[in-house]
Amino acid sequence: MKFIKISMGVFLTSLLFNCAGSKPESNASGRASLFSEQVAEVIANEPDWWTNPDEKEGFVYGKGSGASRSKDASRMKAKNDVINDLSQKSKVITEGRTSFFTSETGTDENSELLEKFDNVQNTVWGGAVDGWVEIKSQTVVENSQDQQGRRKTLYRTYILGAIDQGAADKKLLAQINRDKALRAAFEASKAQDKLQEELTKYKDSFKY
Repeated sequence: MKFIKISMGVFLTSLLFNCAGSKPESNASGRASLFSEQVAEVIANEPDWWTNPDEKEGFVYGKGSGASRSKDASRMKAKNDVINDLSQKSKVITEGRTSFFTSETGTDENSELLEKFDNVQNTVWGGAVDGWVEIKSQTVVENSQDQQGRRKTLYRTYILGAIDQGAADKKLLAQINRDKALRAAFEASKAQDKLQEELTKYKDSFKY
């Protein structure tokens, strides 16, 4: 009889322990499930015009997205994302042209002429990034949760922006022509022909 009482006590203790221990696993499973739903929702909500933009020749495009519990804050984050994207892409363009200019003119990397060319490029493209235009935007509402597992509303904004590369290049050429030494070096190289070729190509589609 004593043995039966002990066995029953062990059984009840084990049952209580297992029931108590199963709760965190259930909560964790619920949070994981909700997180999976959130990720799937984010991907499903991405606009097609944002994931696969229709890019026209003569423009540099930048994409951005931002999420926040505030609609205005989500838009601000998305704008900053667009600016960062355009800044990186314009940097690739300017660095490529600087390298081409150096190889064509035979200028030293530390020369005053190259420094002028870099300054002109940075000024023009910096202004182009600052003056980017919004092509399209959209804000969607998502279901999310806080650290306590409580559901909350989240706003996510998607923005597609662009820089008019043809207009930027036209300004670049005008700035170069104002400096005699820079203009002479530029005209003597293939960099001049290459830029003019690109401007002509843009001119076929846009009126500059």
